Amino acid sequence: MIVLGIHMGHDAAVAVIVDGVVRSLIEKERHARIKHAAIATIADIDRALADAGVGLDAVDAVAVTTTQNWPFLFTEPGLFRFEYAPDLVGTLAAPAAMRDHWAGFAVKMAGETGAGRRRLQDFRRYPDTAPLFDADTDPSDPGAEVLFTQQFPFTPAGWGAAATTDAILTEAAALYGAHEWRGLLVGAFHAPIRCTIRGRTLPGSVIPHHLAHAATAFYQSDADRAAIVTFDGGFRFGRYGHAGGLYAIGEGDRIYPVWLNHSHAGNLYRRVADACGLTGMGGPGKLMGLAPYGEARFHADSFVGTFAEVDARHPEDRTRIVDLLYETAWPYVRNAVAHAPDEVPAVPLPDPLSPFARDLAASVQTTFERQALGLAETAVRLAEILGFSATTLCLSGGCALNCPSNSRIWRETPFQRVFVPPSCDDSGLAIGAAFYVAHTLLGDPRAPQGADTGALAYLGRRVPDAEVRRALAAVEDDLRVEEAIDAPAMAAADIAGGRIVGWVEGRSEIGPRALGHRSVIADPRHADNLDRVNDLKSRERWRPLAPAVLAERQDHWFEGGPPSSPHMLFTARVRNDRLPAITHVDGSARVQTVDASCGGFRRLIEAFEAGTGVPVVMNTSLNGRGEPIVESPDDALALFRRGGLDALYLDGRRITRRQG
Repeated sequence: MIVLGIHMGHDAAVAVIVDGVVRSLIEKERHARIKHAAIATIADIDRALADAGVGLDAVDAVAVTTTQNWPFLFTEPGLFRFEYAPDLVGTLAAPAAMRDHWAGFAVKMAGETGAGRRRLQDFRRYPDTAPLFDADTDPSDPGAEVLFTQQFPFTPAGWGAAATTDAILTEAAALYGAHEWRGLLVGAFHAPIRCTIRGRTLPGSVIPHHLAHAATAFYQSDADRAAIVTFDGGFRFGRYGHAGGLYAIGEGDRIYPVWLNHSHAGNLYRRVADACGLTGMGGPGKLMGLAPYGEARFHADSFVGTFAEVDARHPEDRTRIVDLLYETAWPYVRNAVAHAPDEVPAVPLPDPLSPFARDLAASVQTTFERQALGLAETAVRLAEILGFSATTLCLSGGCALNCPSNSRIWRETPFQRVFVPPSCDDSGLAIGAAFYVAHTLLGDPRAPQGADTGALAYLGRRVPDAEVRRALAAVEDDLRVEEAIDAPAMAAADIAGGRIVGWVEGRSEIGPRALGHRSVIADPRHADNLDRVNDLKSRERWRPLAPAVLAERQDHWFEGGPPSSPHMLFTARVRNDRLPAITHVDGSARVQTVDASCGGFRRLIEAFEAGTGVPVVMNTSLNGRGEPIVESPDDALALFRRGGLDALYLDGRRITRRQG
């Protein structure tokens, strides 16, 4: 069974799943060289199929995922487009009871004139879509074919109305006590489509955003049974079906969505990041790094809960007061201002390192963690209502990138294992949509994914050696290339000698974290390397950098984290003072455990340990400021030639600058 997964929103991507295995994932930003690039195109589909070694004629089905009610845009509809197909026959057809619903939905979307058209303006934030919206173009009529959608076009009765935790649990008990929940919750959520690619028409399904997030996590977890929680920047269920997340159950080959969660955690976090002057899609990650510098003096329990619960406690703040801050963030900032009115010069704050901003960051981090713990606890209670038990919790959605929160869930909930996939953000949606179609809808059996190994992340584009050689030939006049070397040993010696190196090997990592295949590496024993690497990447000096440690040595150097953290998604405490460059201000570190599947990167750390007695290196992503992680040899060489790195290791070769 071969399924093509397509994500059309920001962080656009195309995946190819063959017999339950991810053969390729093409993240558009990596080859477009624009962070969070939007709109998958025929070029992305061609790249994904070529990288997987699969011809279009071999594809059985197409899976497409929604993105927070963004419309689908087809820039070359003659080569790639799809349409709703309520009359579709076969395995992906709508259940008989749902066909009239989907027919009505298709008609409704064809005549969309309201919020869907307004959502078109969201594309303007992404430089790669700018040509579709020139200054003289009506934003509701871009230079592309449009197909409108809703995030959750259909939900069982009560899902949208039950907006508090108690109401969710009460309504769930009533609904699932009256129905056999497995039959109710499978096969009713996908919108059947016909997808035409280069003249070939294929059956397919549109999979709701959070259901794709859930599938990304569960099907890559290798767990046979799991509770699932997804959460991201959404915050409430409204007319157009956009919610903050989903509770689901994974069992065998199938996923059962149980209820929408109405968390405002992600929206709150992002808007407070904006208020602290940490704007853009990278703002929440910076806020996570800023939080340990402050005290949570503005946190209040009244901000913990679903949007409806928080809204009820703060009725005076229902009106939007500042355009920058949506409903969830403004009362939070207002509460902080009330405590310290003389400390706030403006919103957004001009200095993220001001005492007020640091304490606001610490406060919202505490609130976020409490929110996340509440979601995990509700997942346990929903599972009990269903008579379901599991020792694994799967987390996904952009909020699952928050490492301190993930760690608290692992420490403080009944789950023995908490699994977060490396592409838990929207870059993994193409994988999740394809998995859901392959396994839940088409019944294709699952295959092992290597969930707790570094290899799970190494699914980026394959780079043939001939491409490496062509790239090197183009720069041979000013760069020196050493071949037939022991690259891990030489890189370890470079690092121990005070050099900062770039390391490129094999397939790139998927998701936003570099995990040893597209990395900048330095010695963690010297405190000044934190400033050196942050300066090299034009990052704020207060932002922390992460350690990569040999998996079997983790407990000697770190404590308080899960036994396995191969994808840098949990924190732990540093046991001693020998690693100042990766020890954050609160004594924590965002740990990556490195196993044998990590290839040459593992051997580099082994060689570093042999020379220094320390099985840890500093690891951060190989990219410049505002750029995606490098993908190709050309990208890596261009970054190296701009300066900063002392050496670049490129698929077993050592590259330095020629003298003079």
